[in-house]
Amino acid sequence: MKKAFGSMIFPATVAATMMFAACGSDDNSSNVERDDGVSSSIEESSSSETSDEKSSSSKEADAPKGTREATLDDLEKNMYLGKMFGTDVYLATGSKQGVFSIWIPDSAWIAVRSDFKNGVLEYGKSNGSYMGTDAKSANEMQKFFEKSGKLKFIVNEKDQLQVSVNDGDYVDVEKANVTTSTNWLSEASNLQGVKLTCKDGEKTQDYTFYKGRYLVEETKGDSSNWYAGYYDIQRSQLLMLPVFFENPVASMATAQVSPDFNLTMVTGQKLDCKKKTFKLKELDSKKLEGEWIAPDGGLDWILKLNKDGSYSVVAKSGRQTSLERSGSWTVYGDQLFLQNKKCSDLDECASAVKGTVEGLDPKSGFTYKHNDVSSAAFPSDWTVPQYE
Repeated sequence: MKKAFGSMIFPATVAATMMFAACGSDDNSSNVERDDGVSSSIEESSSSETSDEKSSSSKEADAPKGTREATLDDLEKNMYLGKMFGTDVYLATGSKQGVFSIWIPDSAWIAVRSDFKNGVLEYGKSNGSYMGTDAKSANEMQKFFEKSGKLKFIVNEKDQLQVSVNDGDYVDVEKANVTTSTNWLSEASNLQGVKLTCKDGEKTQDYTFYKGRYLVEETKGDSSNWYAGYYDIQRSQLLMLPVFFENPVASMATAQVSPDFNLTMVTGQKLDCKKKTFKLKELDSKKLEGEWIAPDGGLDWILKLNKDGSYSVVAKSGRQTSLERSGSWTVYGDQLFLQNKKCSDLDECASAVKGTVEGLDPKSGFTYKHNDVSSAAFPSDWTVPQYE
């Protein structure tokens, strides 16, 4: 059984390098495209492989007879994956609410969003982020992340958990013990239903945490900003991966949370925070799935919220299409978040929209009280389509 330490301390200069490596482009459209939450295909482990070589590699990765695909229940909270990048590498699953992380302790880590469908954990810029020091093994891990790929987990006939990295041979996965510290929170459940109001100079940040999801609302003078996504605490590190955001945002934020709920960011910055608890109304996202219509501003709007987390909206004037948007959607308590990946008119399109859903009835409709103030803003009242 492997042991690994969970508490990590980084020099300020090293941490600054890591944060810079995790930041997205200043161009908003590239950030939206990078973190749109829409699933994408993963390339093979080597871009130089021929089609025949890829086919052969895929066949080699087929699970042996008598095995089955692993499920979340088969995964430990912390696991040893073996030697990679010339060092020991670990996988953390935390609270198993959609965030996974791969670690070189005290050096580098990759965090990704995944539903672990069919025992597969995909990684890459489309669903995750990397942070690391300037070390040989960390640099190799960064290249590994940027190339993208997948980890396939199975349980063999001896009930042993195994993993194949990018269609390689299956190897045993071992449980790992990670030492915790009373100086830092180590369970994501400690943040469930918690709101932290933190001061960062002249800026105030409100963090709310709810069932593996988080929302940050920032204010500075008359300006405001918000972003939201997935979070977990793994190896005593709070990992936050944004998916929905108004403006460009770092592709991952990492911090440690003290027992009195102050934050120490990976850069070394300390934030004093005040803790409150809150409750959110529960919105059944399945009842939002489907097609909705709204006559508004002389246009006929059609909104589709798809089961796979993608969405689209079209506004028509007669046969003429006036506006089209598409991207991803999710529910946070009673709020509906929309992130735009494509817009027919970028000048008239908000990067992201959030708002409260009220009066939801799958047989009639709902009211969406949102923050979209663009000239082509979403309608507020949506109803069920009627057919001839």
